[in-house]
Amino acid sequence: MSEENPKPNIIIFIPDEMRGDCISLSGRRNPIIHTPNFDDLAKDGVAFTNCFTVNPVCGPSRCCTFTGQYVHSNGHRSLYQLLQPHEDNLFKFLKNNGYEVVWLGRNDLFNRDAIDQSITKRIRPKIGAWKTNPYPLNHPMRKSFYFGQRTLEESNDPDYHIIQKAIKYLNSEHKNPFCLYIALNFPHPPYTVEEPYFSMYDRETIPEPIPSKFDDKPKFMKLMHERYGLDNLKNEDFKEIVATYYGMITRVDHLFGQLIDELKQIGEYDNSAIFMSADHGDYAGDYGLTEKWPNAFQDCLVNVPLIIKTPKSQIKNKIIEELVQTIDIFPTVLNIAKIITPYTHFGIDLLPLINNEIETVREVVFAEGGYNPREPQCFEPVISNSNTPGIGIYYDKTNIPNEDNSTVARSVMIRTKYWKLIIRDKGKEELYDLIIDPKETNNLIDSKEQNGIKLKLKEKLLRWYLRTSDNANWKRERNV
Repeated sequence: MSEENPKPNIIIFIPDEMRGDCISLSGRRNPIIHTPNFDDLAKDGVAFTNCFTVNPVCGPSRCCTFTGQYVHSNGHRSLYQLLQPHEDNLFKFLKNNGYEVVWLGRNDLFNRDAIDQSITKRIRPKIGAWKTNPYPLNHPMRKSFYFGQRTLEESNDPDYHIIQKAIKYLNSEHKNPFCLYIALNFPHPPYTVEEPYFSMYDRETIPEPIPSKFDDKPKFMKLMHERYGLDNLKNEDFKEIVATYYGMITRVDHLFGQLIDELKQIGEYDNSAIFMSADHGDYAGDYGLTEKWPNAFQDCLVNVPLIIKTPKSQIKNKIIEELVQTIDIFPTVLNIAKIITPYTHFGIDLLPLINNEIETVREVVFAEGGYNPREPQCFEPVISNSNTPGIGIYYDKTNIPNEDNSTVARSVMIRTKYWKLIIRDKGKEELYDLIIDPKETNNLIDSKEQNGIKLKLKEKLLRWYLRTSDNANWKRERNV
């Protein structure tokens, strides 16, 4: 492109484990939470309220988002199958087309040997401070993932340093066009945050979490509830978790605001495409649970935020309720960057939807998770001692699948605006009427009255797998 029409900069901001219903959108989506900087970005662009990740765990979700692939078509099924050097991805395409690609924050995306091929510069922030589990072994909150209020010293954490390094890069080091990929740790549990965020939300006004009900649910839900000690918590304890989680998100919003202020200060805001999303959500007390699970697909886990501001956009302050997926970020960025490639992917460019050229892009969305016993490389290493510093909190999460591998069996979700069906290789399957039961509390999988719906959804699922079951090498190479 000419100097008069330069390539736009790309900023991709990804918090870890942020639910889609935890952005205010000026009170239109969530009237309780405070996210003024995300709201301002939405006013300058478009917010999607029905964006769904393709996997409820960070590594697979990110690998799919930045390749435009589904789990079954790229093989990135767990935390331990990250992008390899030979694999094409969004950042490699940007780098090969003149972008300075800068990555700050957590990984969960690249194999060590693949980083240099896709990233121009990796800026490593300071490790910072971490809060340790404040509860003794016999305390009801010990295994709940709730750590409570942290000190100002503990708030000097990796996320703080990530944003400071990003600001420094923008202020003195950046080269146009640049792609800045920022991957924060918050609001991933443990649930902990400092003041003023810790006390920001009145526990009395926090809505009641979706109640626990396990008689028609997969086995892992009851096991989590009991093994994490969550069966000993009261409603006010879960409200405490939600309030702290909200505080963590407002802190993320504050850090994002600092980044946006710097973009405006250096005059790069208008010429930048900004994408704010997340890898997956969090139970945060819903269903009597905390954190997440590898083959769970409640909306609190798979519905994620997505806000897009395009460069010099004429479309502003628009909320889109149509179904989209995180893998749609991939072709949308390529279109904005004017990169044309025959690379095969399954994302759908969202610019026509944003620009009012079409009314919908997807009638259904899909997600996959879990793994089979024949895939030991996918299972998380078993933690042998719950007292192990830092990772001891994952003792039960890693031991439950080790004791009963059906709890993480391969599973797939198909979701429309009206229905959700979850098929599992082993264990309880699920069907929900999202109009009558949007909180997914009444599992209709055994209802004969819904056999017609189940067959239609299974047919759509079969056709989807047929279309996306593998991904042939797009470079058309042959050795004779």
